Amino acid sequence: MHVFRIFQQVTGLRVTGRPDSSTMAMMRAARCGLSDPFSHTLKYRTLGQWSKKRLTYRIYNHPLSLGLSGTRAAVRAAFGYWSAVSPLHFQEVSRGHADIKLSFHRRNQGCPVAFDGPGQVLGHAEGPESGTVHFDADEVWTEGRSSGANLRIVAAHEIGHALGLGHSQYHSALMGPVYTGYRHNFRLHQDDIRGIQTLYGKPVEKPSITPRKPDQLPDLCVGRLDAMMLGPLHKTLAFRGHYVWTFSDSGYNSPLHINALWKELPSHINAAVHSQRTNKSYFLKGDKVWRYSGFKLDQGYPKRLTIPSNIQAAFFLRSQRALVFIKGSEYWLWDELRSAKHLQLKAALPSDLDAAFTGGDGRVHVFSGAWHWRLSPALTLEKGYHFRSRHRWMHCDH
Repeated sequence: MHVFRIFQQVTGLRVTGRPDSSTMAMMRAARCGLSDPFSHTLKYRTLGQWSKKRLTYRIYNHPLSLGLSGTRAAVRAAFGYWSAVSPLHFQEVSRGHADIKLSFHRRNQGCPVAFDGPGQVLGHAEGPESGTVHFDADEVWTEGRSSGANLRIVAAHEIGHALGLGHSQYHSALMGPVYTGYRHNFRLHQDDIRGIQTLYGKPVEKPSITPRKPDQLPDLCVGRLDAMMLGPLHKTLAFRGHYVWTFSDSGYNSPLHINALWKELPSHINAAVHSQRTNKSYFLKGDKVWRYSGFKLDQGYPKRLTIPSNIQAAFFLRSQRALVFIKGSEYWLWDELRSAKHLQLKAALPSDLDAAFTGGDGRVHVFSGAWHWRLSPALTLEKGYHFRSRHRWMHCDH
C-alpha cells in the first residue's frame, strides 16, 4: 500500500509497501505526536515562522527523574542546537510571559491533546506563533545514558516544530518523526540546518556597528483591553490597539497585527463577538460594525449600527442564541435577524466594562481594568469568582 511505502521510505526501512514485522515495530516506536503527511523535506516551510529572532522561553514544571537543574540544562542545550546554525537568540525567563512555553503533562491533565502513557508519543508542539511545547510526564526522562527518553534530543525536536519546522523525510535527521534514541555526539542533520536557515537565514558572523533596536511589541499585562472573544477556530482572543493575542493554558502568546488576520479591520476596536449561531464575527467601533465570515469581510460591510455608538463589550448568549451588547448600564439583545431589543440583567456589573466573551461552557466572562468576573449561563454572578484578570488569565507578575 502507498501509505506503508511512504512510511518505510521516511523511516529508512526496506521499501516493500507491506505491513511487515519491521514496519509494524517501527510504527510502535517512540515518536513525536505531530501528525504529518511526509510530503516535504524541511527546506519547505510548513508551520510558519516567528516575526522576530529574539525569543524567550519558560519551563513551567519538570520531571522528577531529572530535577529542575537537569531539565534546565537539557532544554538550554536543545535551544543551543538551533541558535548555533541560525540568527535566533533564546533567553530563559522564570516568570511572566514567554514566547515558547515548555511543560510536562500526564494523559489529558492540562493538555487538550491527551498523551498515551509510557512509550510511543513523547511530546508534541504547536508552530509559530503559539510556541506551546508539551512532553509526556509518564516517560522516564534521562540524560547521558541510552535508557529512557533523552530530554535534550526530544526537546530539540519539539522546539524545531515550535520554530516552524515540520517532519523531515530523512530518518537520521533530528526532525524525523521517530525517536532514534540517545546519541552522545549528537549533531543536527544537514536537512535540519537547511530547514531552519530557510526560515530564518544563516547565523550572523559579526554584530553590525550600530545594532538595530529590536521591535517593541505591546505587553498585554500593561493597560486595559479593547475587546475579547472566543473566535474562529475556537481560539480565545484579546484585542488592544493594533494587535490581537491568542490564549493557551500557559497564558497569552505573542501578538499578531490585527490586519494579519482580518483585512480592513480598524485598530482600537470597541467590542468583538463571535456568533455560535451563524459562525459570524462582529467587530464594533464608533457607530459602525464589521462582519466577517472566518477571516473574510462580508460584502456590504462595514455598516452603521442601529444601536448606540461606542459599545463597550459584547458576548454571545447561548440560551437565547443571540448577541448581547453592553454600554454603561444598558444591554441590548440581538438575534441577527430582527431589531435589537433592551435586555434586563440581574447581575450588577461595573459600568466601565472593557470586554466580555462567552466560554465554551456557556459561562460569560467580563473584564474591567485589572478585574475579571464570571456569569452563569443564566447571567447571574457566580459567587467567589472575582479575580485579578492579569494573574488568572494572563499569568502576569503584576
